[in-house]
Amino acid sequence: MVASGSKKRMKPCHERRNVRNLTDKVRLLSSEKEAVMVFACKEVEWVKEEVKMLREMVEEKEEKIKGMEGVEKSEKGWPLLEERARRDEVVEKWKQLYLAIKTELDYLIQTTHGDAIYWKAEEEEMIEEMKKELKTIEALRARIASMEKEGFERKREMDILKQSLRILDSKMNAAYTTNNNITTLPHCF
Repeated sequence: MVASGSKKRMKPCHERRNVRNLTDKVRLLSSEKEAVMVFACKEVEWVKEEVKMLREMVEEKEEKIKGMEGVEKSEKGWPLLEERARRDEVVEKWKQLYLAIKTELDYLIQTTHGDAIYWKAEEEEMIEEMKKELKTIEALRARIASMEKEGFERKREMDILKQSLRILDSKMNAAYTTNNNITTLPHCF
């Protein structure tokens, strides 16, 4: 009986430990998810700044080109054409860099979002499992409380029965002694 009682006590402890471990895992996963999202947001901001810088550079180059177009009509037309060709190459390289960064960011956002969905499903499963364990723990606690109440009631009944037996025993002893006194008196006479 003691061994079964100790098993019941160990089980809620084990369940509490499991619940605590699962809660810690959920917190860790949430913090990792937040860190990835923060990193993705920072990277998006960096790309926006990079695009802004590239636009400014392109605008500066276009202004230079417009200034040079007036000169192009003059005798220096050939060097300006070379400059324009170089500018076009640089702009093309920047476009390629921008597209590469954009593609990488899109991939990062998709994988991060995909992982979030995966983790969300896993977290929901863990939460459901924790809810089931919590219900089990509550049921066990209710059962223990009812067993303690039954034990208290049994103990009370036992005390009442003992008191009743003592009363009956004392009455029986009193009746026996009075019967003995009555029976002994006539013999004396």
